[in-house]
Amino acid sequence: MTITGKTRILALIGDPVAQAKTPACINQLLVEQAKQDDYVLVPMHVSSGNLDAVISGLRHMQNFCGAVITMPHKVAICALLDELTPEAKAVGAVNVIYRDQFGKLHGHILDGEGFIAGLLAAEYRVQGSHCLMRGAGGAASAIAFALARHGCQSLRIDNRSRQKAEFLKDQLVLAYPEFKVTVGETGENLIDVPLSQANAAAFQEGFDIAINASSLGMQSQDELPFPSNIIKQCALVAECVIAPEQTALLQLANRLGIKTHTGLNMLNSQLALMLDFMTQQSPK
Repeated sequence: MTITGKTRILALIGDPVAQAKTPACINQLLVEQAKQDDYVLVPMHVSSGNLDAVISGLRHMQNFCGAVITMPHKVAICALLDELTPEAKAVGAVNVIYRDQFGKLHGHILDGEGFIAGLLAAEYRVQGSHCLMRGAGGAASAIAFALARHGCQSLRIDNRSRQKAEFLKDQLVLAYPEFKVTVGETGENLIDVPLSQANAAAFQEGFDIAINASSLGMQSQDELPFPSNIIKQCALVAECVIAPEQTALLQLANRLGIKTHTGLNMLNSQLALMLDFMTQQSPK
């Protein structure tokens, strides 16, 4: 890789970014596509309070091309962009942007289709499945809409903020009236205790896929997204956290003999699509 005055800048924008694998993966992809002298992707550690200022500055960088957007900015950045793709508008979140020749910023969301592509590549069935998901933010919203598009039969959402979970449920039902969506009553109080009589009915048949679409698991001290008594009733546990690759959730599922699916599968399924969007090598 040779960086010159002609090199175009790509970025990863998030908080934190030290654990991110995207910069190495995208730069390796640039090498494989013989574009390593044309573009370079660098991590940008940006706090929520500074996101507006950073995005404003990027508008005026004529050699800035695009960026991957990660936690916790996927929802907040939508209000700072000039145009969203229909998918991003529906989900209300963005995980990749590009700057056009006029300095306008365009946003798209690939998390959902990337997650589904990863599952299908591993030969897991989505159509007709019953899913449990922790989270209601940008990645979770994208995954929920993708599950509905690909024929998932039902989805239960657990989230710290019940209000956010209810909002996501309403958006899903509005777009897919036949999609069965429920919001868990446990939220942040989800702990490893025997299920109460009130909640037992919701879990008696178990789930095909349990999905952690929250940030829980990025830090060693994080609580588990789901307790073991719920994990035991799932056929597959899928993770969206990329680093560490083997989160505490996946380690527990492995010990319980449950099949697991790492967050790297979702990332790897998106890499080429992200690069294409940032550099506009394919139609929007």
